[in-house]
Amino acid sequence: MGELKQHQPSMSIDEQVENLKSLGLIINDEDYAKKILNDISYFRLIKAYSLGFKPKNGNYNEGVTFEQIVELYLFNANFRQIMFAEIEKIEVNIRCRIANYFADTYGVLGYKEPANFVDEEYYNTFLEDIEGELGRNSKAPFVRNFKENYEGGDLPIYALVEVFSFGTLSKFYKNMKNADKKAVA
Repeated sequence: MGELKQHQPSMSIDEQVENLKSLGLIINDEDYAKKILNDISYFRLIKAYSLGFKPKNGNYNEGVTFEQIVELYLFNANFRQIMFAEIEKIEVNIRCRIANYFADTYGVLGYKEPANFVDEEYYNTFLEDIEGELGRNSKAPFVRNFKENYEGGDLPIYALVEVFSFGTLSKFYKNMKNADKKAVA
């Protein structure tokens, strides 16, 4: 392994602008650049979004502007917002389909029966995940309501899926019987 690099010292916003100019980046409006660097941060903007504009020598390709890098950042930020909204719709739909199917097929507490799943060992690991999810969400009003007011304090599947991380939901789906998976899909 090669020699490790030393961390670079902190630079003021003015020094960041001068550094970018020294690397060949065209900055048409220094006040705008300073505002952006103060709002977004040098590391997030420059290190993440300008890599395609710099060959191995570390200098920017000829003609690259600060504004181009900002436009790329803003495009990516807007794209992420659009994608997250659509992904959320899909995630909510998956939660709903799994909960409705499972409740209709096995009952609202059917998730507590290992026989309703493919692999009992995987199921036991999943139960530990459920306990962790419930612990992290113990102060959520609907979780407290079921814990305090319902026999056994167990959440019905339609409420339980709402505390699942997407990873836990994926594990739940992975361990469902194939016929159940097909019915949900």
